[in-house]
Amino acid sequence: MTRGRRLAWLVLVAALTGCGVRPSGVISGGPAPTDHLAPPVEQPKDVTLYFLAGSSLTPVLRPARQRLRPVQALALLEQGPGDAERAANLTSEVPSGLDPVTITTEASGNVDVAVSADVTTLSAAAVDQIVCTVRDAVSTPAPITLTSGAAIRGPRTCPLPAGAPAQAPGGG
Repeated sequence: MTRGRRLAWLVLVAALTGCGVRPSGVISGGPAPTDHLAPPVEQPKDVTLYFLAGSSLTPVLRPARQRLRPVQALALLEQGPGDAERAANLTSEVPSGLDPVTITTEASGNVDVAVSADVTTLSAAAVDQIVCTVRDAVSTPAPITLTSGAAIRGPRTCPLPAGAPAQAPGGG
């Protein structure tokens, strides 16, 4: 056998045997690698509530242990200013008794806030407090409508720009 034929024979045998690699089923490689040294990315946990300083709408940053759902932010607003906020002369016109509250985002992007209290009895300041608090909790520039039964207030947008500087608790 000549050297050329021998080489051709070896190539043919190698091709037919698959170079010794046998077929197998799907083998899972496990989870993708992660960078354990990078700090975890945290979602903001503080919530912005809107209270009144005199007759002026004022954003206040309230610390939270976890990211709050919009309904939870509205429940905090309904509780009114805390001790430090009252000491800074902040007030609220949002009445208690809004519960149960349902917040939904329509296909158009508009937000509907359904409350059990009669929305026609809310002051304009209370409506602004609710609209601004919900806007920041939902993170939307879309108009917000307050409803209760057949009564409707809105659609409205918050009169303050999103991201307006908020007072820290205690009026700082």
